[in-house]
This record gives sequence, structure tokens and C-alpha cells, in this order.
Amino acid sequence: MSIECSKAKECSAALAQRRGEIPSLSLMHGEDHQALEAVLRLYEAIQNKNLRELSDILGDECRCVSNFIPFFWAFQGKKQVLAFFSYLINALGNNIEFVVKPTMHDGMTVSVSWKLEWNKKTMPLGKGFSFHICQIYQGKVLIRNVEMIMESFPHMDIFRLRMLGFLMSMSEKMSSYIPIERKSKRTGFLILLALLSLAAIFVLILKI
Repeated sequence: MSIECSKAKECSAALAQRRGEIPSLSLMHGEDHQALEAVLRLYEAIQNKNLRELSDILGDECRCVSNFIPFFWAFQGKKQVLAFFSYLINALGNNIEFVVKPTMHDGMTVSVSWKLEWNKKTMPLGKGFSFHICQIYQGKVLIRNVEMIMESFPHMDIFRLRMLGFLMSMSEKMSSYIPIERKSKRTGFLILLALLSLAAIFVLILKI
């Protein structure tokens, strides 16, 4: 996972300034800062396929709403939310990653924008945003509510995302099997393979 968080503190300060408040030291470095850390840990755990870490930062009554499937679906309770993230982790595979950038941080509320990229080619696959509400339970900051909205490809459900990753992975593997000395044939094959892959990706994205 890539994280662009250089302006996270500026976001908090700007919000506080608009309300006529001056952020205190405890606000910038205490529980408020822990909320942002919890959200960033969420995406790091997804990228690292670490379900134990996910479980540690989700509240027991956590709720998640997402449109990663063809329609909005709400998951209620830690068990259902973990099952969704487990399914998402499997769909992403080893080659698709989140590039996350905090966009708003106000107390226990954190929002981020993100992109899905093919990590070996820096190829964008989609983008979206997430809204998170955290809570404090027994002195620990936990995530209580998550809304994950993919905005670029509204019909890119988890199945098509998985198939997209599979097609791109197979393209790389097949091209590596061709002997280097057969350069002309290898170039022609790669062009044909690229066209077929693009056609398949186009169908996966647009077909409902």
C-alpha cells in the first residue's frame, strides 16, 4: 500500500481554523491522531492480507457499506465486515494494491481517497473514496463505521476485479516463456496478447 499523508495535519488544522478553533497539542498528537493511524492501518492490513490486524482495529459493532459488488451492500458486525475484507483481499490478489491519500481528518472522523493500481506496471484500475468513523473503547481507538465507494468503474465488482488481475498476471507469465532470441515473433505475440487482454478488460468493465 502507498500512503500520501504529508498534508494530514494541515487538513485537521484547516478544518479547525474554519470553525474558529485552534487545534491543541492533545488534539494533534492524542486521540485525534490515533484515528488517522487506525484508518491507515486498515489499508495496510488489507494490503498485507493480515486479518488479525484487521480484527484488532475493528469495533465489535462495526458497520461497512461498499459498492465493490454490483449494488450497495451493508455488512453489520465485526464478523460480517471481516468476511467482506477477507473476500476483498482474495480478489485483489498479489498484484493489485491500494494507493491511499487522507483527504479529511476531524476528530474521530477520517476520509481518504484511493486508487487501485497494478503494482508491477503502475496501471490505474479504478479509484474511489472511503469515509470512516472511529470510536474509543477501553482506551483504544477502533473503527466503528466504514463506507467504501468505487467511483471510476461502477460495474467493476469483486469478481471482475479478480478476473482482471488474473488476466494481467497470465499475460506477464506467458510473455516470459517466449525465448528472447525470437524477438520479432515475441514482439508480435506481445502485441496480440495486449490487444486480447485490453478487449477482455473492456468487456469486464462495461458488461453488467
